[in-house]
Amino acid sequence: MNNKHSQKLLRQQAIDWLMTRQSETCTEADRQAFARWLAEDDNHRLVYQQVEKHWQWMAQFKNADFPARQQALSYRRKSPITTWSYRFASILLLVAGLTAFSANGWLGSFESYATAKGERQTVTLADGSTLELNTDSEVRVHLNHWQRSVELVRGEVFFQVAHDEQKPFEVRADNGRIRDIGTAFNVYRQAEQVLVGVQEGIVEVEALDKRQLLAGQQLAFNHDGVFQAADELNIAELTAWRQGKMVFHNQSLQAVLAELSRYHNTPIRLHSARLNDLRVSGTFHTAKPDDALNAISSLLPVTVHHTANHEIVLKPSTH
Repeated sequence: MNNKHSQKLLRQQAIDWLMTRQSETCTEADRQAFARWLAEDDNHRLVYQQVEKHWQWMAQFKNADFPARQQALSYRRKSPITTWSYRFASILLLVAGLTAFSANGWLGSFESYATAKGERQTVTLADGSTLELNTDSEVRVHLNHWQRSVELVRGEVFFQVAHDEQKPFEVRADNGRIRDIGTAFNVYRQAEQVLVGVQEGIVEVEALDKRQLLAGQQLAFNHDGVFQAADELNIAELTAWRQGKMVFHNQSLQAVLAELSRYHNTPIRLHSARLNDLRVSGTFHTAKPDDALNAISSLLPVTVHHTANHEIVLKPSTH
């Protein structure tokens, strides 16, 4: 049995159990049998939850009086004819929900993806686009018949978009929107701003103003939607995290520690604001943030201290 047919059969079983449980004649034996079926395979539970969610969505039609609904709700297991009639009614009821919640349906599909600190994840969407999530990042994806939309909740994502003129691809981050015009681009939601860099093609960035970015270009906008000049990094350096690297060019120690904190499970801070004037240049491995701290302490007049409060504090060196 191929996987497609197997999934179709499993979905029908889930619909059968949903209708049985909705029926007034559902017995204790039915409930126990359902519990056994649910426990047989994790996929049973997953498919049943999906079907149940579609049924709940259709609750808005509960007062509508049409034969298929009445037939499904009055389901009784009495004969093969009744069973066939019930199946037909339940399919009529649920097909709209299953279609509506598909990636090309009216309401579309809703998915969330997230990474922990130190993790990276690549997600392929139903349209063929890929999202590569950097450390400590989260996105919410909404695909439907008319559009493709991604909300960057936190962190950083590299997008490779399958172009579709009929269905624009849009990324929302803070108070800005980034629209794809057939491209690959990086979006990084930082503490004070959102940084956008384009590797291939063109994107349109809209905040208080609207601009187009070509390959190799980047810009940033703050929480108020005001465009700002981006750091002087080329796109390869901006996306170096995809190769497990961080690249810094004459950046403040505070900014460097903020980046290292994204990959470290222990909070990192400066003992004194005066240390922020120190500058850092170099390339470090994202998988070894402690090595980066040790390298910084050997190059700058600072020492690394691990406190009893489970913090890492950089203090002025006494030498």
